[in-house]
Amino acid sequence: MAAFAVHGALPPLAALAYAAAGCGLTGLFVALVRTGVHRRMGGAWFTTLQLLSACTLMLATAAAVPQIGMLLMLTMIVAVATAALQLPLRHVLAVSGLIAVVSLALLWAYGGRFGMPLDDGWLRLLSGTWFALILGKIAAINLIGTQMRKALAASNARLAQALTQVRELSERDELTGLQNRRSILTLLTEERARFARGGPAFAVAIMDIDHFKRVNDRHGHATGDEVLRRFAKIASGILRSTDRIARFGGEEFLLLLPNTPDARLAGLAAERFRCAVEAHPWADVSADLAVTCSIGLTISRAGEEAAEMLERADAALYRAKSAGRNTVCAG
Repeated sequence: MAAFAVHGALPPLAALAYAAAGCGLTGLFVALVRTGVHRRMGGAWFTTLQLLSACTLMLATAAAVPQIGMLLMLTMIVAVATAALQLPLRHVLAVSGLIAVVSLALLWAYGGRFGMPLDDGWLRLLSGTWFALILGKIAAINLIGTQMRKALAASNARLAQALTQVRELSERDELTGLQNRRSILTLLTEERARFARGGPAFAVAIMDIDHFKRVNDRHGHATGDEVLRRFAKIASGILRSTDRIARFGGEEFLLLLPNTPDARLAGLAAERFRCAVEAHPWADVSADLAVTCSIGLTISRAGEEAAEMLERADAALYRAKSAGRNTVCAG
């Protein structure tokens, strides 16, 4: 504005008044920040107040010197776009609506006098420079918006990763790395619902490490923990990709065998696992250590709930233990 005033396109007083008002508003908002008023108002309301103040100054100046009114309106658009990066949509719509009403009134009142100075080459250069600065600010807004979107995308990716980790922790047994009781029961309920809708039958087995308390008492709890970890590793290496195993509690494990309608096939899978546990070189863990397991197995039946199926598998496990352990019983 000072350049327009020097060239005679504007009254010098208008440029001075605009500069003084701008400095006054800047000082006011600096004082509000230093006194903590902005925190009591909240960021959105404080930014809205700043935007309204700046736009009011530009609209008042446009009314006083309408010959640069169009340049001031373009500048207001940049101000609103910049503030919109931080404001809620309702604040942006309210301020934009107010500006639109006042701008329409000014255009109606001043008509052809409302524009930008283009009377000679210098004025055209000044107006073009102002317009170029506005375009530069718009490019800067776009850059800020791009950076904000990238930061938001990165933040969302970190959040998704954190949620995945939390979900994994909530579904995994810390010692063995297998699924935990809650997780496997959810899968069992889903499998039972699929079976009830006409899906294939499935099998469930409860496996218990024989004399595990004796392992802890004779070889120590660290050895007991290693036995549990190796037991889990043996299971993970033998089972099909569709099978699921979880630590069900203590030394008990729950095995879910989807798409297993044949009790004989389920029994063979359980027997293969029992033999793998028995044949494992447990002496590598601790001298004179031998580990076996007992398995209670059952196949899904129409009309029964998951809890009933688990009761039958548990009863079969009890029979396996009563039969001398290290065996598989079906129920």
